[in-house]
Amino acid sequence: MKLQGKYNRATISAAIFVLILGSISYYFILQYILIKEVDDSLMVEEQEIVDHIKTHNTLPEETNYHDQQIHFFPASKPVSRKFLSTYLKDEVEKEFTNSRQLIFPVAVSGRHYMAVVTKSEEETNDMLMLIAALTAGVILLLFFLLFFVNRMLFKKIWKPFYATLAAMKQFNLSNPGRIVLGKSEIDEFNDLNKTVNEMTSKVAKDYESLKTFADNASHEMQTPLAVINSKLDLIIQDQELAEKNMQHLQGIYDAVNKLTRMNQSLLLIAKIENHQFHDERQLRLDSLLNERLQYFEEMIQSKQLKVSAALNKCEVRMNPVLADILLNNLLANAIRHNIPAGKIEIESSGNYLAISNNSGTELLDEKIIFDRFQKSPGSEGLGIGLAIVKQICDFYGFHVAYAFRKQMHAFKVSF
Repeated sequence: MKLQGKYNRATISAAIFVLILGSISYYFILQYILIKEVDDSLMVEEQEIVDHIKTHNTLPEETNYHDQQIHFFPASKPVSRKFLSTYLKDEVEKEFTNSRQLIFPVAVSGRHYMAVVTKSEEETNDMLMLIAALTAGVILLLFFLLFFVNRMLFKKIWKPFYATLAAMKQFNLSNPGRIVLGKSEIDEFNDLNKTVNEMTSKVAKDYESLKTFADNASHEMQTPLAVINSKLDLIIQDQELAEKNMQHLQGIYDAVNKLTRMNQSLLLIAKIENHQFHDERQLRLDSLLNERLQYFEEMIQSKQLKVSAALNKCEVRMNPVLADILLNNLLANAIRHNIPAGKIEIESSGNYLAISNNSGTELLDEKIIFDRFQKSPGSEGLGIGLAIVKQICDFYGFHVAYAFRKQMHAFKVSF
C-alpha cells in the first residue's frame, strides 16, 4: 500500500470515528435541551393554573388544542408531581404523536384533583430533525473537504520525496551521473537529498574502484599465467625429463589451467554484474542450441550419451556472447555431470528452455545449487558454471529453476 493511501485511511478512519461519536453525542444533548425547553413551557402552564385557582378558587377551563391539552381528574388524595414522555393520539389530526406531560396535584375547596398538562413534541422533533439534517450535511461537507484537502496537501508536501525517488530510480551504476535534487521547504527532505547525494557519490566511486581493480587484476593475472603455461609446455616436451618429474609438472600444468579458467569465469561474472555487455540482438536460441550440440558432439559420443531434442522457435533479446555462454554452460553441465550411456533431453518453446540429464538418483539442494563454487563430490569442474547461468538470467530478468523428476535433473530457463 502506498504511503498516501495508508495516511488517508488512517486520517479518514479517525475522522469518521470522531464525527460519528460526536454526532451521536450532539443528537442526544440537543434532544435533552429541547425536552428541557418543553418542560419549562409545561411548568409555565402549571404556574398559571395554580395562580388561577388561588385567584378564583375554581379550576380553569380544560383545553384541547392541537399542540397542547389541559385536563383535570378528581383524586382521592394528592398525586405526586412528575414529567412523562408518552405517545398519544391527536384528536384533531387523528394521528399519534410524541408528547410530553406534566402531572401535578391541585386542590379546590378542599377537593383534590390531578392536573395533566400535555404538550406535543411534534415541532420539537421537527426542529431536532432539521438541526440533525443540517449537522449531517455540514459533517459530510467537512468530510469531503478534509479528504480533498488532505489529498492535495499530501501531494504538495510529498512532491520533493517523489522527485528524489524518481531520480534514484534513474541512477545507473554503468553510467553514474550526479543526481540533481532540488531544494525543499521541509528540512527532513533536504536531509534526505543530502544523504542520497553522498550515498550515490560514494557508491559510484566504490563501483568505479572495484571495476578498475577487477579489470587490472584480471589483466595482470593473465600475463603470468600465460608465461607459466608456455614454460610448462616447453618443460613437458623435454625428452630427458624423468617420469616422476613429469607427473609433478602435469599436476602443476592442470592447476594453472584451472586457475586460468577460474580467473576468466570470475572476470565474466564481474563484467555481468557491472553491466558491461550492452550489445543486444534478437536471437533464435533453438538455432544456437543446434550449433552448440554440434560443438559438443565429440564429448557426447565419448560418453555414449543419447540426446533427444524438441526444439521449437524460441526468440529472446540478449547479448550474443552471453547467449552463447548461457547455452554452453547448461549443455556442458548436462554432459559433464551425466552418467555413461545416459540421456539428455532438450526442449525449447516461445517462452522457455529446458535441459535435463541423468546424474545420480538424489535431489540436489536447490537453495545452493546456483551459488559459486558449489559442485558435486568428485567433480573436476570449478563450480561456477551454474552461478554464471544464474547471473545472466538475473541480468536479463529471466527465471532459472532446478527440479528433479523421473530420475532426471532438469534446469529450466523461463523468458
